[in-house]
Amino acid sequence: MDINNDPEVREARKRWLAGGSALPVVELLASRGAKIEAAACARLALARPDCPDASELRAVLAGLSSPPAGWDEALAAFARSPSAEGWRDLMRFVPADSLYLCLRDVVGRLRSLGVEGDTIFRFAAEVGLTPDLIELVEQGHVSVKMLEERAAHAGGAKTTYLGLAAEAAFLSGDMLGAIRLFRQSMSYENEWVSAEPHVAFVRERATPEQKDLLDRAGIPSSWTD
Repeated sequence: MDINNDPEVREARKRWLAGGSALPVVELLASRGAKIEAAACARLALARPDCPDASELRAVLAGLSSPPAGWDEALAAFARSPSAEGWRDLMRFVPADSLYLCLRDVVGRLRSLGVEGDTIFRFAAEVGLTPDLIELVEQGHVSVKMLEERAAHAGGAKTTYLGLAAEAAFLSGDMLGAIRLFRQSMSYENEWVSAEPHVAFVRERATPEQKDLLDRAGIPSSWTD
């Protein structure tokens, strides 16, 4: 069944969008087996500072990832002493069908435990980029060096990692570095990946002088021009 056409889900979503709680939507989606959709709704609702039923939503969100027994203790142990072996131990017993949601849970949880952004990114990005890892970069918690290192081994994803590195350079105040990395990112573009979202991120935050630098460097403002 198409979850978007489920009448109960549609009605619950309508009440949520009218100012109600997202909890019924999240619970219905979870009960239908749509875990990723449920988690997305929960995260969207929790982003609001006045989110109703926030504690209940966090509890549902934590349960969606189906963490193995001892998960909290394992996370805390890894946070105290991050290592490749510790990461392997952490991931070893995560069910394959819960890996994506567990990884999304890991990023926020490790950040709250005080683990530095480069360390989280180094290990969590081994499986692939999640929205939480991209957010970690765009909050300024991941270094250019880390992103360039990841790009060197990224195969077809070089455009994305170099674009994120350009964002990190911009956030650190290195506009010339951002331009260099944008050029590299654009050189690896293909039909599947584009530097455009990363350029858009910078242009939305750039000063007029910085935008002028981008223009003069040939970094387009739109890929449809």
